[in-house]
Amino acid sequence: MEAKRPFSSGAYVRKANDQDLERKIRARHEYRHAPPAKKGSSSALRVLRVDAGSLSARIGLRPGDEVLEVNGSPLDDVIDFQFRMASFGEPMTLRTRARTFEFVRDEWEGIGAEFEPIEPLVCDNDCVFCFVHQNPGNTRRSLRIKDEDYRLSFLFGNYLTLTNVGEAELGRIIEQRLSPLYISVHATEPGLRARMLGNDAYDGLDEKLDRLAAAGIRLHCQVVLCPGWNDGEHLERTIRDLDGRYPSVQSVAIVPVGLTDHRQNLPTIEPVTPAYAERTIRAVTAIQRRYTETWDTPFAFLGDEFYILADQPVPGSGHYRAFPQIENGVGMVRTFLDDFDDAASALAGEIRRRPLHGVVATGRLFHPCLAACVGRLGLDLETVAVPSRFWGSGINVAGLLTGSDFVDALRGRVRGDFLVLPSESMIGNEGLFLDDMKLADVESAIGVRTVRSGYSAREFLETLARL
Repeated sequence: MEAKRPFSSGAYVRKANDQDLERKIRARHEYRHAPPAKKGSSSALRVLRVDAGSLSARIGLRPGDEVLEVNGSPLDDVIDFQFRMASFGEPMTLRTRARTFEFVRDEWEGIGAEFEPIEPLVCDNDCVFCFVHQNPGNTRRSLRIKDEDYRLSFLFGNYLTLTNVGEAELGRIIEQRLSPLYISVHATEPGLRARMLGNDAYDGLDEKLDRLAAAGIRLHCQVVLCPGWNDGEHLERTIRDLDGRYPSVQSVAIVPVGLTDHRQNLPTIEPVTPAYAERTIRAVTAIQRRYTETWDTPFAFLGDEFYILADQPVPGSGHYRAFPQIENGVGMVRTFLDDFDDAASALAGEIRRRPLHGVVATGRLFHPCLAACVGRLGLDLETVAVPSRFWGSGINVAGLLTGSDFVDALRGRVRGDFLVLPSESMIGNEGLFLDDMKLADVESAIGVRTVRSGYSAREFLETLARL
C-alpha cells in the first residue's frame, strides 16, 4: 500500500465528492505525526513536490521554495493559498522568499504544488470522554495532542467542538466556503455541554451554528453517547435542537463512548453494554422514522457498534443515504458487506486459483462480520479477533490495535503461510503502528509473512488474490 502523502493541492476539493468513501476512511490517520499549532500570524508554505505539466511547474516553482504571498496577501495556510489562487485569466503574483512570479492561470489549469502538512490547532477542552486523556503513559507525544481545527474538519472530516472558533475564524469559514464541517456537539443544553467538555465558559454553540447555517455552510454533527450523561431525554433534545437547522445541519451521528483501562482521576462513565445498545437502537429508530417520513432521511444515524453489540443486523445501504459520516463508523460495516459481495463475485476466480492457507486478524468488534464474509470464500483462512492489550478491554476496533497487540495475540499461533493485518491500524510505507512498532517488526516477531488488508473489501480480496 502506498504511504499517505502529505497535504496536496488536490485536498482542497476533496469534499466535493462525498461518495469517495475509501478516501474518507484513509484520511482519519493523516495527521498522527503533525505537531500542534496555535492561532497566530501568517507563515511560509514550504513546497514538497511540483507536478509536471502543472501551473507550478510552468512558472518555475520548485521543491524547497517557501511561498509567502499571493497577490500581495500573506498566507495563513494551504487553504488560504488555494483560495487566493482560484482565479483564471487574470494577472497574478506569487512571492517566495527568493523570487516573485507573475503569471496568468489558464482555465482549469491545475496548481500542482504539494506542501508540508497543516499543523493542527489544539483543543483547550477537557472532555470527560477525551481519548487523549485515556492514553497509557508510554505513548508518543503526537498521540497526546488534542487537535481542534476547522481546517482539518473541512479537508478530512475531523471533528471540532467550535469552542476555539471565534469571529475571525467564522468569517473565514464563511468567506472561503469551508463546507462541510464536522461538529462535535454531544449535548445542546449549555450546562450539560459545558460539563461534558470540561469547560465552564459558554462557548456560544447556538449562535455559531445559527451563523454557519444561515451562510449555507453544511454541517454534520456528532454525539458521543455516554450512558447516564447525555442519553435519554438529553439526546432527544439535542437531536431536536439540531433538526431546527436542517438542511444546513444535514446529519447527526450518535456513536458510543470508547473507554480505555487508563482513566485514572477521570469522571466515571459506564460502558456501552449490549442491553444499552439495544435500548438505544429502539429509541433512535423511533426518531428516525419521524424524520424519514418528513424529510426522506433518518437525519440521526447510529454508529455501527450499536448494532454489532446488540447482535442486530446493520441497516441496508439505502438507510445511510450518501454515507455522510462513514469516517465516524456510521455505515462502514454496511459498505464493507456490500463491497464484499460485489468484489467476491468479480474476483472469485483469481482468489481460488490456488490453495491459500493463512490467518486474517482484526478487532473484536468487526470480527463476526469479517469471519462470516471470509467463511463464504471456501478457503483455508482463519479469522482471529485480537484484543487490545495496549488500551484495554474497552477498546475493540481494529484501527486502535497496536503492533504489540498483534504480536501478543498471534505469536506462535499462526497456522498457515501468511498473516493479514488491518490497514486501519497502521500508516506509511513502513506500516507504523500506534505503539511505534512497524509491520516488519511484527512480521519478524511472529515469524510469518505479514501483509496489509487494504482499506476496503475489494482491496482485501485483491490482497488475497496476490498471495
